Amino acid sequence: MLLARNHSAMTHLPVAAALLVLVCAIVASFKAHREIALAWAALSILAFATSLPTLTSGIAAARGRFNGDGKPYIESGVMVGRNPANERIWFHQILGASGTGVAAILALFGLAVIRGRSPNKYLVVLLALTLTLVWAVGAHLGGEELWGPDTFPAFK
Repeated sequence: MLLARNHSAMTHLPVAAALLVLVCAIVASFKAHREIALAWAALSILAFATSLPTLTSGIAAARGRFNGDGKPYIESGVMVGRNPANERIWFHQILGASGTGVAAILALFGLAVIRGRSPNKYLVVLLALTLTLVWAVGAHLGGEELWGPDTFPAFK
């Protein structure tokens, strides 16, 4: 499936958008310029919008892969089964999904800014920091699974 093969490439846009949201939110907490607030607002919406196909492609990718025990990561439903053989991929999926929830909240705040409201700037920075950290750790775990020493011989 096309989505499953492109999951690792698709992760870059929401993670980069989240990092830029954080930078713009920090700057907006010191400088009260509408343009900076609109920048983090638009980037928040972009991060959330691009996280949805990324999450979908991750589920599709997990359905087609098998753990070290030879069992599929997802045996039923959409969540990776929580067992010792799946622990890293399970945590990767939980971080991705949790980040998508935080991104949804930031996107709602972004819509509020576009409509002329001003959410608490410190809360926005805290959410942007949380989103960036959650997705960065999750992306690292996923990348390590995909490109780490056990799966990519040239890495050794």
